[in-house]
Amino acid sequence: MISVKLQAKTNVNVTPLASYAAKVCYTAEAPQLGDLIKVKERLFDPGHHTTLEHNHFTFLLDGVSVSSVVFGIHLNAPYYNSDQRSGRFSKMYDAPNMAEIRENLKTLYPDENVEKAVSFVQKGADIYQAQIAPLTDLAARVIREERPLANDKYVEVNGKKFAQEQLRVFVSQVMPTALVTTVNVSALAALWRVAWSPEMRLVTDKMKEEVLKAEPDIAYMFDESKRSKQDWVPQMMFDQVHTKTAPVCRLISADIGTADFPKMADSVDILPFSPKAMTNNINRIRTEVEISAATMGQDQRHRSIKRGEPVLTGAFYVPPLLKMAGLEGQAQEYMEEYAALKKELSPNLMLSIAPYGVMAKYQKEASLNALMHEQEKRLCWCAQEEICEVARQLREQLKGSYPELADRLAPPCWTGGCREGVRFCGRQVNKNLVPDYFIRRRV
Repeated sequence: MISVKLQAKTNVNVTPLASYAAKVCYTAEAPQLGDLIKVKERLFDPGHHTTLEHNHFTFLLDGVSVSSVVFGIHLNAPYYNSDQRSGRFSKMYDAPNMAEIRENLKTLYPDENVEKAVSFVQKGADIYQAQIAPLTDLAARVIREERPLANDKYVEVNGKKFAQEQLRVFVSQVMPTALVTTVNVSALAALWRVAWSPEMRLVTDKMKEEVLKAEPDIAYMFDESKRSKQDWVPQMMFDQVHTKTAPVCRLISADIGTADFPKMADSVDILPFSPKAMTNNINRIRTEVEISAATMGQDQRHRSIKRGEPVLTGAFYVPPLLKMAGLEGQAQEYMEEYAALKKELSPNLMLSIAPYGVMAKYQKEASLNALMHEQEKRLCWCAQEEICEVARQLREQLKGSYPELADRLAPPCWTGGCREGVRFCGRQVNKNLVPDYFIRRRV
């Protein structure tokens, strides 16, 4: 079941710390911590919320569905930090608890045909179980072909990992996950007010309750009369469902002006802080991507990049290993069955049980500093196959008109040296010996 626990908080309470921050702005001498002002009337109600953003709360969310993270908690707000459990360390693949999933859905959707939804989720889990062993063997063979320097232990460990990453397109995002997330008090109040699904409202209620146990005097921030009752789901264009064997990244515009591309080889992302790279913050790259819901979740990790509202396109992503294994037909049938549920289930329940393979389309806008940081991570072969392919496509589109920028959009092994240590991907990384360094990967 879904649980929320407050794990850590700023060691000074909201009211005294916000009072202190506000008084620093309007006094000639440093004020005394504990000298209080009327925070609600003077700060919260007028919207002077920077004074509230000094207080942070760290929660453990456990049992929350993946879909309510991808299309909920992580969807739009940049004002958080989050670390989520990888699926391969959960029980969602090998031993999903269908009884628990059923009970969660009955609680959240008491008037719905939950059994129909659970049956669809079970079918995806069954496909996964039937295919994981042969796909693991196939992944091991492809690793040895694509990554000739990989040792036997690497192949053994990553064969199943890569098979899981690609076969999970059949797994429903209703599966539970866990994450540690940190928000400031102003962001929490906003997220609680706009929560747009039954599960989001439940989770943010639990977050609010945990905070008010420690800080009861800020209950005014959570005024029920100000809370939205509106639901939101992305548009679902399911009239003609189909499969796709590659994600899509389309360059819309590039405004790089007088950009500078400093090669700052550092594991710390110093570009947004360096005056030398300041102009890069106002030069923008706009793209449109169509990617699986799995990779959409990965995409949200880079919160310095702006994203538009997503649309579910009716496509289902078939990754390279699944295509090699001849599973396109099964994927098409599975997507058709999912689309047919639209006639029987509410949009929120449809979204809740969406498979990882359902594809979403949306636009992105990144400053050059944000883009360089993102692409350095994503063009590394330790990144997952699909998100690496999206990055590769963008680089290909840029290199004709913007070769200097394209050269900067590269993994550390291209610009300096691999930083992964024991996690080294096993590929041949001498760019002088590899004529096509930026190839489409299969794993």
